[in-house]
Amino acid sequence: MLTKETLEQVEELLDELREYSSSGVPILVEGAYDERALRKLDVKEKIFRISSGSKTLLNFLESLAGFRQIIILTDFDRTGDKLAEFCAEHLRRLGVEPITDIRKKLKALLRKDVKDIQGLAGFMRRQPLVQHGMKTDLFTK
Repeated sequence: MLTKETLEQVEELLDELREYSSSGVPILVEGAYDERALRKLDVKEKIFRISSGSKTLLNFLESLAGFRQIIILTDFDRTGDKLAEFCAEHLRRLGVEPITDIRKKLKALLRKDVKDIQGLAGFMRRQPLVQHGMKTDLFTK
C-alpha cells in the first residue's frame, strides 16, 4: 500500500498524463493491455501501441514524425527502460520531442508495487482511495 503522499503524487502524474493527452499529445505504450489500463485510468485520446502492427520499430517511429511531442510510457523493467531510450533517441532525430519524465517519476514512485503499465490501473483500484479522498469515480464505471 502506498502512503497518502505517494498516492497523491501518482494521481498528480496521472492528471498530468490526462492533460497532455486531452491537449493532443499522443502516448506510446508497448501493447494492448497497456492501452486498456490507461483507458481504465480515464485517458481518452490517442494511444499508440508499439506491438500493434507489422512494421519494424524504426518504421513505426517514423510514422509518428508528424507529432510535435509524444509521451513515452513503456514498462518499468529493464526492457522498458531500453525501449524508452531507443524510442526517445529516434523520435528526437525525427524532430519529435519525447516526454519521458512522467514514466521516470511513476517508475520511481511505484518501483516495488507496479512493474508495467498494464498493472497500473488494477494497482490503483486496490488502493484505499476513499480514505485519501482521491478520485474514486474513475473506478466505479
